[in-house]
Amino acid sequence: MKSRLLLAMIGTFAVIVGAQKQEGFISLDCGLPSGESPYDDEENGLTVVSDSNFIQTGEIGKVEKDPNKITFVYGNYDGRNLEPNFDIYLGTNKWTRIDLEGLPYGTSEEIMHKVQTNSLDICLVKTGITVPLISAIELRPQRNDTYVTHSGSLRLSFREYLTNSTGDIRYPDDIHDRVWFSWFDDSYYKEITTSLSINNSDTYDIPKTVLKSAATPRNASEPLFINWTPRPSNAQVYFYLHFAEIQTLEANEMREFDIIFGENFNRSGFRPLKLALSTVYNDVPMACDSRGCILQLVRTSKSTLPPLINAIEAYTVMEFSPLETSLSDVVAIKNIKATYRLSKISWQGDPCLPQELYWENLVCTYANVSTPPRITSLNLSESGLTGSIAPVLQNLTQLQELDLSNNNLTGHVPTFLASMKSLLLINLNGNNFNGSVPQALLDRQKDGLELKLEGNPDLCKFSSCHPKEKMRFLPPVIASSASLLVIVVVMTLIFVFHKKKVPDSALHGTPSVPVADVGHTYQAEPPFLSKKFRFTYIEVQEMTKNLKGLSVKVGLESFIMVMLMVPNK
Repeated sequence: MKSRLLLAMIGTFAVIVGAQKQEGFISLDCGLPSGESPYDDEENGLTVVSDSNFIQTGEIGKVEKDPNKITFVYGNYDGRNLEPNFDIYLGTNKWTRIDLEGLPYGTSEEIMHKVQTNSLDICLVKTGITVPLISAIELRPQRNDTYVTHSGSLRLSFREYLTNSTGDIRYPDDIHDRVWFSWFDDSYYKEITTSLSINNSDTYDIPKTVLKSAATPRNASEPLFINWTPRPSNAQVYFYLHFAEIQTLEANEMREFDIIFGENFNRSGFRPLKLALSTVYNDVPMACDSRGCILQLVRTSKSTLPPLINAIEAYTVMEFSPLETSLSDVVAIKNIKATYRLSKISWQGDPCLPQELYWENLVCTYANVSTPPRITSLNLSESGLTGSIAPVLQNLTQLQELDLSNNNLTGHVPTFLASMKSLLLINLNGNNFNGSVPQALLDRQKDGLELKLEGNPDLCKFSSCHPKEKMRFLPPVIASSASLLVIVVVMTLIFVFHKKKVPDSALHGTPSVPVADVGHTYQAEPPFLSKKFRFTYIEVQEMTKNLKGLSVKVGLESFIMVMLMVPNK
């Protein structure tokens, strides 16, 4: 069974890593401890950083890495002597298969790929018993007017310059950090070189060091052949041929030849520019025949010199599907993953694509090849979830089944679940919810919603819970009314008591001396508040002796204020 092992999340090509000398370059040393990052490459001076901030899973193993930053190097880091083989996916599409058997120095893969979004997912997929690995990832921006295709991406077949000497050429000689491998066949080719400066200022910016050597056929009257086999054999190809006349020609000398590729490409009478770069390429993809790809440079009848070539690049076309899971669903499910800190190994890359590698615990719908898939089922049962039901779940707008059972979720069942109209099943069994289920959610059961709530001892699951909830508001109302009544009673008692007990003459007595009882004689009095009544503390106690829970402040000048403490019952 296939399983995703490692995901590298890489930002846009516009990112500048650290103090990178070349803007837009991203160089990741896979497995480098973060404490040893960054460092400058001894060969080219480029800044290299650890991949620790880009990966979500994986283990670290130490190997001796080639100075040319070969991408995949096994080096028997695990002591098992089992060369890995696995698949690489670029986004939702399979890029290639890596098989390191018989490759002690590893291998590399390169592709010219136009990124459609602000991130790029590179996924290693385990397909057998061996464990995928990766040593380095390097991303380099290219000009938009180079390596243009009608459709698809360009997988590198080879990039070589013709020379007898050995050694690879890359940055800083190549400002785009393309790696040029030396290649020569002494039995068929003759090398010519120059020490003169060459003008390389065309759109492809081929390094001057690449153009300083060239190959011509040993037999000057014969064509110069270059053959290769594409992968796969029926793939369509693009080629880029780079020429510069580096030999000093006499007045009567001329170099002219036809460039022939298959039956549909023939550039007749081509003459390389003196000490200047010219690039010839096919602007539409072409297929090779059963013999493979055969390029011929054929000397014309007017030419006095054999054909020559300085460098060649060849690519095969890879048609990648642009289809991805609905962006809103991708954002929602990744937020859910972050909210609950889920660490499921398959939850990397695109949730629904490719179909054989969709995330576990999800179900997606696939309408057709042009409609983005949607997430319709999420099963997080027994996933160790804690906290409440996150509102971000409602952003899965096509969700039909939600299973959150057998976790440790707490709090109230949220009302927003009722507004998720696509839901047909909600399983909340075996949690610790409390309170009552929203009535709107209970009503959805009449429309066919299957609602599972067992195993939540503090959760009321019936409509009858809701009237009881309203009754909770009555005691405070009653208490408030009782408090107001007590205030009225106290004020009335004070008024009545002093109406009957305090004579007019007492108003001018010493406030600290009790006023004598004058019996029940009635005298007309002005309104209560028009008098300056004064009461001793003992009198106030007497007036309020049967009222509990009162705090009394005595007014010494104008009037008294009674402050009522809120009763317990």
